[in-house]
Amino acid sequence: MPESVSPNASPALFVGVLLTLIASYGIPPLFTSHIGTATIGVHLLLTAWMLWFWQADRGTQGAAQVRRLLLLGVLARLVLLGVPAFTTHDVERYLWDGAVALQGFDPYVITPNDDVVSELRNRFPTPEEHAAYPTLYPPLALAIYTLCALAGPVWGVWLWKLLITLTSIATLFVVNAILRHRNQQRHLALIALSPLMLLEVGIGAHVDALSALALSSALWAYQRTRWLAVGVAIGLGACIKLLPIAALGPILIATPLSRWPKIIIGSTGCVALIYGAALALSMRPVGNLGVFFDKWRNGSPINALLESALPQFEHTLLTLPAALVLGCVALYRSRQDLHAGLLMMLATPLLLSPVVFPWYLLILLPLVAIRPSTFLIVWLTTVPLAYEVLDRFELTGEWSPANWPLVIIALGWLIGAWVDRYSLFDGATAASVSTR
Repeated sequence: MPESVSPNASPALFVGVLLTLIASYGIPPLFTSHIGTATIGVHLLLTAWMLWFWQADRGTQGAAQVRRLLLLGVLARLVLLGVPAFTTHDVERYLWDGAVALQGFDPYVITPNDDVVSELRNRFPTPEEHAAYPTLYPPLALAIYTLCALAGPVWGVWLWKLLITLTSIATLFVVNAILRHRNQQRHLALIALSPLMLLEVGIGAHVDALSALALSSALWAYQRTRWLAVGVAIGLGACIKLLPIAALGPILIATPLSRWPKIIIGSTGCVALIYGAALALSMRPVGNLGVFFDKWRNGSPINALLESALPQFEHTLLTLPAALVLGCVALYRSRQDLHAGLLMMLATPLLLSPVVFPWYLLILLPLVAIRPSTFLIVWLTTVPLAYEVLDRFELTGEWSPANWPLVIIALGWLIGAWVDRYSLFDGATAASVSTR
């Protein structure tokens, strides 16, 4: 009996997604004064394509549909490989940090405006907003930046973009393997065509894509009961960005006690080895994160509300206990539903952080496909509204975010939580099956 044809087989849908992505090339030359607005428009259009594919494929998950969607996901990532990063200056910062390390200086101490690296800055220019701050990226991320910096200030950018694009493709296939094991490939569109993954990797080229791969790899190893590999994946992720270490608690809670030693040895061993190597090279890879939080404010409704209503001391008195309570709830949830606990544990620092750039949410993308929720989908859809600040920033250098994106993000949280609570979005709160 021939396989039924899904709407995903329509060439028009394939072409629509690819043309939307190709349109991104025209944003810098055509929307110089409205880069943020144009980026938001592309993101929303891609969200519509993703949801269309997802809903069209909800009832079927045939092999042909999966192959088509994987092919489209790979093509969508490759299409953006040639787009210069115009929503962020982070790539320049990555290469700068690597170049500083190549010169034998400590990027955790040296800032771009230090006189000792003035000549280097002529070769590896960094934007003014980074000039007064040392790096805050963990040592493994710095090692990767250093490898890319070997290629120079021009080719290093494209080497990094190729690396991060391949990372995104690898994440797609790892999550597909997880979904296939769980018989949930009907949700593949949520990772294959995720606008956040496509744009924040293809345009922004953010290191957070490596965090998404680390979490995906840990979950893949978990469902195959490869406990040491689970720990190694978490440890490597924590040495690229700090947030993946938050996954360790829920995973341990959901795992039989007898398996804990391998997970703990794998994770702590990686962290100790990599940070130990950085310390052995006379670097100081700790202590700079607070500088970042002092400088930036963006995309955080909770923090904006607290800062406007309370002094800093009282603000902290509320935020830290809230984080502790939510963390305990996440651990409790992990005993019945690992992926729900992981989502809550990883989302808590982002919900309470004073700054939430859209790419910070990349680590949550594997979970949106494994355990879809309206809350998470709405958050992923609304957080790029914070890009409205780029319209002014790129022209004047003034970082002055508007409040209306925060209002929409907060309303989205409330609507998403309400829909999930009453299961009004069919399948959005699909049960997660923990592998023990």
